[in-house]
Amino acid sequence: MTSIIVASTSFHLTEKPFALCHDYGTERTPILAVQDTHASLTLCAHDGLAPAEQITFARKLLAAATAYATAVEKYAASLT
Repeated sequence: MTSIIVASTSFHLTEKPFALCHDYGTERTPILAVQDTHASLTLCAHDGLAPAEQITFARKLLAAATAYATAVEKYAASLT
């Protein structure tokens, strides 16, 4: 039997947001943590996800984060 989990989360940054990568070298999959005053999100790959798929996702995540930074910079520039 196949089970599918569907989830959606909104994470609105407030006073003190930060992001951190927990790097365990070759011992285990790294964990990406995004935290704020009242919320946190951690992201790591399931043990069954092939390393090539983990790399593909990490690169897509990097591209999305870069696009987000560019959009925030554009928005901030429009306010000055």
